[in-house]
Order: sequence, then structure tokens, then C-alpha cells
Amino acid sequence: MIHALVLAGGSGKRFWPLSRRATPKQLLAIAGEKPMIAETVERLRGLVPPSRVHVLTNKATVSAIRKALPGVPAAQVVGEPDGRDTTAAIGLGAVLVSKRDPDAVMVVLPADHVIRPAAAFRRSLSAAAAAARRDGGLYVFGVKPTGPATGYGYILRGGKVADSKGVPVHRVERFVEKPDLETARKYVADGRFLWNAGIFCWRAKDILAAIARERPAIGRSLERIRKGGASALAREFPRIEKVSIDYAVMEKAADVRVIEAAWAWDDVGSWASVGPYLPRDGAGNAVRGDVLAVETTDCTVLSDGHLVAAVGVTGLVIVRTKDATLVCRRDRAQDVKKLVDLLEAQKRARLL
Repeated sequence: MIHALVLAGGSGKRFWPLSRRATPKQLLAIAGEKPMIAETVERLRGLVPPSRVHVLTNKATVSAIRKALPGVPAAQVVGEPDGRDTTAAIGLGAVLVSKRDPDAVMVVLPADHVIRPAAAFRRSLSAAAAAARRDGGLYVFGVKPTGPATGYGYILRGGKVADSKGVPVHRVERFVEKPDLETARKYVADGRFLWNAGIFCWRAKDILAAIARERPAIGRSLERIRKGGASALAREFPRIEKVSIDYAVMEKAADVRVIEAAWAWDDVGSWASVGPYLPRDGAGNAVRGDVLAVETTDCTVLSDGHLVAAVGVTGLVIVRTKDATLVCRRDRAQDVKKLVDLLEAQKRARLL
């Protein structure tokens, strides 16, 4: 059977002040009417029922995520003892899935992406799952670049190795870290490079074997967790090396395959990305809430009910909550994380 592992441990710092520790990005209705994690799980319906969805998050948000996902069994929303990056999270998820279903195929996906249409996404997942079940191997989804983005890792697609349910499966030549602008332009012009969407598919036992092969110490910790249950999880998990699955496994494994996305994908990485998902006023401003804009263009403005008025400005992000207001140039939206880091350094916990 196909199981899903939803990674929901992010803090969403770039979406402050709306995103806080208790309500990070994945719990916000940024790109629709429902929390992003709820839309992620609904996107799987027809392929993976909620009963086979597993969520890994941090301990502070377990209750809120269980409330947002009433169809997912509460025991399958697990709080990690410590944030140890994606190798530890995916390894733990594979342990939980394989204990329940030793032959399970699992899809791994972040909780806070926008993917449309859902039917095309499910077809891609189904094709990857069939290939993983038949041939083994590790599968990643790549997105055809729409421009020379410097904020994503890239995948160099090699030759076709198979078809699965009519979907081409290609060999991965190599993974590439986030490039500078000139390099990104070369990748787009080349035509073989895809954005790494951070969405994966494999048999649970195959990824556990790959982790054990490439990172033996992590493999031993995961095996102790598998045998020892909750007490072993609390003891072993914080000791696991903090490393991404791309660096620890995917860049080194020989049996990595890529499927190009036949769907639109957006990781909605900062306030600069939310404009397409908000109503527009006559001047091209993306707005939500009580907003009044005069001679103001190309701004993103959100208010929790208090009137936000803007006069004669352009290209800004303005977000107002009950206890904080953010104003920044939209081209600096990625740097909101720096502001949150400063609040943490100043120990202003009330605003985090």
C-alpha cells in the first residue's frame, strides 16, 4: 500500500508576524481557505487516505496539527524530540511506516507547498509508486524552471530509463546546490535542469537501507528506535546527525530517478510569493482584510481587522496582526527571517 509522510516541522520565520511558533506557516491559510497542511492532505485523497497519512512536526504544534487534520489518526501525528533535518525525519517516518506495513511504498512531501491540479499530482505519485514497487530505487520530483531562480536546488536530468503508467522516468545525473544568477540562467537555457521540489517516493525499506549505507550511525540509531519505541526515540533522535536527505543520501545513491512534474508547483517561500493567492484591487495590490490603498501599486497588504491604509507607495509588503506590524520591500521579503532571528536574540518570546 501507499503511505504518505508529511514533513511539518518548519517554523515559517519568513511569514512573521502571521507565522509564530505555535502557528507556523503550514497551519496558516496562506494560499486558500484552509491551513496549508490540510490542503496538502486533501490533495492526496483518492490515492492515500487519511488513515495512511503520517505527519512529523515539532512538539509545540502536535495538538494544533491534530486539530487541523481530524481525519488523520492522532497517533500518526508525531512530535520530533528535536529538529534534526530531513534525513532524521524521513528515517523516522520510514521506521513508523515499515513497522505497520513492511512492504509499504511511501511518498514524502512538505506540508506547505501549493500544487495544482491535484489530479495531475496524484497521477505522478501513482506512477512513481508503481515504479518503486516494481523496480526499487529512490524517486524525486523535479519542476521545469519558469525562470532563473537562485533559491532552489536543481536536478540534472539524464536519459530515460523507464515508463511507469505512461509517465517517463529519468536517471538523475547530479544534484546541484542553489546557484548564483548567472549559473541559474545557464541551467534554464540548457533545458535539462529541473528545480528540486523536495518531494520523494520509495519503498520504506529502500530508504532505510540507503540511509544505513550512506550514514551508518544514523542507520544504527533508527534501528534502535525501531526496536525500542518511545523511550528509544527520546534517547536516540536528538543524537542523530543534523543533515538533509539530499546531502546525506540522494547526492550519493546510484539508484536515484527523477519524474518531471506535470503540475504547477510553488513552495510559497516568503511574503513575496503570496500575491497570486490573494484578491487584487484595481491597482494591482494583493490584499486581505481591511485595507485602503491610495495611489499605491504592486503591494501585498494583509490586516487582521484593523484598518491598514497605504498612500503613495509601491512594491511593499505590509502585514498587520494584533501585536505586530511588518513593513518591508517585497524584494527583501526573504530577509524577514533575519528580523525573527533578532527577536530571538533579544529574547522577545511574546512575539515569536
